[in-house]
Amino acid sequence: MNQNVNYAVSVVRHFIPYGAELAVLTRHGSMPAVLFADLDYDFNVELVALYRYQGEQNLIVLKNNDGAWHMFAHASGKGVYVADLSAAPVARAGQNSLLVGWQHEDGRVELDILQWTGAGLTRIVPDGIAYDWLEIEDMPGIDGPDGKCELALWLQDSEQSYRIEAYRWEADANGLVPAVDAYPYYFGKVAQFYEQMTQQQPEVPMYRSVLDEALQKTNVARLVGEPAGGED
Repeated sequence: MNQNVNYAVSVVRHFIPYGAELAVLTRHGSMPAVLFADLDYDFNVELVALYRYQGEQNLIVLKNNDGAWHMFAHASGKGVYVADLSAAPVARAGQNSLLVGWQHEDGRVELDILQWTGAGLTRIVPDGIAYDWLEIEDMPGIDGPDGKCELALWLQDSEQSYRIEAYRWEADANGLVPAVDAYPYYFGKVAQFYEQMTQQQPEVPMYRSVLDEALQKTNVARLVGEPAGGED
């Protein structure tokens, strides 16, 4: 563990109940589930930690004032393990949202996104969004990057295929919507990579399946972007 992680763990242990177990990230070498990130847009980092106590997952946020840490926010968790923990500006440019991958006993990972408001942490996506792989990036759309991150969710629906979607969070929808204008950028990258993989290992059906999915999404974006009546 690096010094920042060691320091975070030493601080967090003073704020979790006796007998609680600090969570580890199952997809990241069992690293402790701690994170420094500015969540309330005050240009100072908070300390986020996940722990398990009496069979329940919990999330806490600590804030440092004048060199002393104190409890800032708390939220209940889900599942029995934690797969992923990160922070990125999903709902508002410049302000980090908190992204957690709660892992259930059957191995399924559920996406949770929490946003700091004046009233505390608020969940901004509904329950039940499952994924196997998550990518977070400010993907350029029609007008280029906008300071908010899109999310690419990969969900394996068979041994040989994935369902892939690029989303962005929209306030009007109060949730994630397909980021169709970012398809050419994201799925273009995916198609380029898996085209090479297919050429190198044509006997692997999954590579062809992912390539076909990426090409289909790129074509959808092209059709949506065409003016009414088609080209002259």
